[in-house]
Amino acid sequence: MMVRNYEILNEKVYSEKLENGLRVIIVPKPGFKKTFACFATKYGALINRFVPYGETDYLDVPLGIAHFLEHKMFEMPDGSDATDLFAKMGLDANALTNYLMTGYLFSGTANIKEGIELLLDFVQTPHLTEENVLKEQGIIAQELKMYMDDPNDALHLGLMKNLFRAYPLRYDVGGTLDSIIKITPEYLYKCYETFYHPSNMILIIVGDIDAIMSNSTNSHEMLLDLIRANQAKKVFKKPLDIRKNILVEDETANKSSGYAKMDISIPKVAVGLKLPFEKYEKNDAMMMELKMKVLLEATIGPTTDAFQEMLDLELITGNIYYDVYTDGICGFIKIQANTNKPKQFIAYIREKLLSLSNIKLEEEVFNRFKKSLLGNFLRALNNLDYIGYNYLEYSFKESDVFEAIGLFSKLNIEDLKALEKYFKVEAISDYTIIPKNMLFSKI
Repeated sequence: MMVRNYEILNEKVYSEKLENGLRVIIVPKPGFKKTFACFATKYGALINRFVPYGETDYLDVPLGIAHFLEHKMFEMPDGSDATDLFAKMGLDANALTNYLMTGYLFSGTANIKEGIELLLDFVQTPHLTEENVLKEQGIIAQELKMYMDDPNDALHLGLMKNLFRAYPLRYDVGGTLDSIIKITPEYLYKCYETFYHPSNMILIIVGDIDAIMSNSTNSHEMLLDLIRANQAKKVFKKPLDIRKNILVEDETANKSSGYAKMDISIPKVAVGLKLPFEKYEKNDAMMMELKMKVLLEATIGPTTDAFQEMLDLELITGNIYYDVYTDGICGFIKIQANTNKPKQFIAYIREKLLSLSNIKLEEEVFNRFKKSLLGNFLRALNNLDYIGYNYLEYSFKESDVFEAIGLFSKLNIEDLKALEKYFKVEAISDYTIIPKNMLFSKI
């Protein structure tokens, strides 16, 4: 078992790679009553073309299959539902699928050892039949229709389709109504056997490990023994390198602009910047997100002159929201607001984004926003769910969330200058949702 100390944060992380390839991460949080655990695979909506385990040819699978598989994993061979079993232990269970990973998690204050055993067992015992797959197609179809009717979801997906020509970010994680009806048990088992091998997965446990193990001597090793014993009872195939094919893109947006009509009262606008394919080294994806957040916060954040100007010009009706995303391959920046002046808002944000091709930021302003983001990050580390989820996600992006503070503390204005190359006219797109009774030409 390896132990790594992060002195700046006063955090300690225990890790071990088991014989079957499973990475186990233990983050002790002495004194915390709650425990968070997540069992995750590096498999999400990005991957729709791969060579199945034991085969030689590439297979194209329907969009949304990673999310579909996540839904089905809770149904166990004996007919029980893992969610109900967790609830009987007093534990809250859930799952998530994003573009990069699928995770199964629980949290609670008691029966943690039993919960870990159940977590490992149900994820490693798939039960997929023609009948339960057909039933799930109807459930997920309703879920997708609900998302399609949500203006914020429609706005995001509209912008992604404008930014990306083929990259999977242009599609909903759940797929499409057409794609999910093509999902079969055979497809699901091929995905499961390829991506749910322990060597492609991480188990993370965050909590008071001494309390979990009844204050036993060497509690971290005892917890690992419990996990080792669980895995030793099961038979796994030999781990193989996973061959997958993901289309990547340059910085040029697919479309410059677009809009749709929905049943809303105030128009919604999103302006996006496409981040092209790059080969990221360790921590690069994480630092890209953090640097972009500092830059955006200093440019259009709620304490900036630009934000006040947008209010004075009535370009926004309230808050403005931004998001920075990279999956370690491609990414985007999204700036979103409700506005009665969509075209003027779009023009204003486009101008602000293009101005960042020549970054002019005073040292005092830079340090102020950098300090603010550092404070937010440190406060978030008191949330066990945040630690567990972000440790996993950044691990799959070849980044270490606990190294962020040290790296971010050394950040300077010159580091931000390296971002100037991304802010190009051809990389920007916008998408608007307007009320059904409104003419786009009139706004």
